[in-house]
Amino acid sequence: MKQNELQHHPLYKKAKRDYYFERWKWVAWNAFISLALFYKINQQYDTVEMILLFLTAIVTVFLLAVMPKTKFENSRECEEVKRMI
Repeated sequence: MKQNELQHHPLYKKAKRDYYFERWKWVAWNAFISLALFYKINQQYDTVEMILLFLTAIVTVFLLAVMPKTKFENSRECEEVKRMI
């Protein structure tokens, strides 16, 4: 099967969408938690919450740096979909 035909196959599209959604949902979740902690710290300062804010912000930045480097086409999931098709 040609690469162009493969990219338009519904199973391939679904697997690719799921692959990226699973990865980027954690970036969005960590960013949301960071913003919630920041808002709470602005209301009332707490050292433990400040540490949690720092850690979640670091994880969010790390995920933003790492996630774009992973491509679906190079993943194990892509190979499994190609075998199924």
